[in-house]
Amino acid sequence: MRRRDVLRFALWSGTSGLIAALLLLPLALGRGELALQWGLLGWLLTTLAGVGGGAWIVAQHGSSGVGFLLALGVCMLARLILFVAGPFAAASLGAEAVWACVVGLFAGYLPAQATEVIWFARSTARTG
Repeated sequence: MRRRDVLRFALWSGTSGLIAALLLLPLALGRGELALQWGLLGWLLTTLAGVGGGAWIVAQHGSSGVGFLLALGVCMLARLILFVAGPFAAASLGAEAVWACVVGLFAGYLPAQATEVIWFARSTARTG
């Protein structure tokens, strides 16, 4: 995969995550500072994992060896850890922080995952 493709993927993935955050920001602002902080933290963590991990997966796609499977496994594991550790850390502050963190995690995860699926579907369609 060319470096330009990896950068283009990262740009699309990051942009989709930013759009999701901007759409949910009014909801978080109405819930208070705690919800805003934990929501942004959850979003930031999964967006960074999605963009960085997704770019690594894109870079490894089509290469020989186990690079692609390793990138895919590490990226999936990192996201799983974030989905467990984030709400666990927020639990000490109450249900509001936990829900805000979960919403933030999904707001970062879903756009990155959708971008990956679309990217690989288009890539597969181009190469046959």
